[in-house]
Amino acid sequence: MFAITPNNLSKFLSYISKYVVILTIILMCTSGVLITLLENDYYQGISFKIMFIHVPAAWLSLLIFSIIGISSIIGLVFKSPTSFTISRAISPIGLIMSIIVLFTGSVWGNLTWGTYWVWDARLTSMLILSFIYLGHILLLNSFDHFQKADFAASILAIIGLVNIPIVKFSVDWWTTLHQGSSVFKIGGPSITSDYLIALLLSFFALFLLCIYWFSNIFYIIIEN
Repeated sequence: MFAITPNNLSKFLSYISKYVVILTIILMCTSGVLITLLENDYYQGISFKIMFIHVPAAWLSLLIFSIIGISSIIGLVFKSPTSFTISRAISPIGLIMSIIVLFTGSVWGNLTWGTYWVWDARLTSMLILSFIYLGHILLLNSFDHFQKADFAASILAIIGLVNIPIVKFSVDWWTTLHQGSSVFKIGGPSITSDYLIALLLSFFALFLLCIYWFSNIFYIIIEN
């Protein structure tokens, strides 16, 4: 990562953008049809289909912040402008994903639990992650010199990495209303294959959409 210049990475992202858009549209349409055809859950009814937005956004919010944390470490150790630029470009996308998680989770929670919010470990740690994203973005825009901004934001990102396993394993470490993992668990997924296929297609569609957003934001940063 640190051996690639920002300009070269920007050119590569621009080259693949049109293919990413086409594949994103295909995956979104395919997953949309599959989700529509799935039968409603016996207990939750149609509201369970919120899962196909909520869960992929949750996975991406954790993945994106992990990328920011790793990029920050590489940037500080190797003085890599590419790593810092990646963090700058991807941070707003991670914030959007975390907001989607909180919003869809609140709606789903109200339909399932009868309340929009409870201060349990999973919800609270995800809220903290959203604030860390926000803090990271604010730090990147709080200094006149970009090197100071990159340094301050990188320190926050590295510290914020501690929250990633807390979000992931909070349902295992503490008693929460939030259900445990249904996909990444010992013994394999506990959801049916049709649900799993629709969920993975939804994830990859959203993942590719994030790549497209990232390529555009990265290009704007390089141009400015």
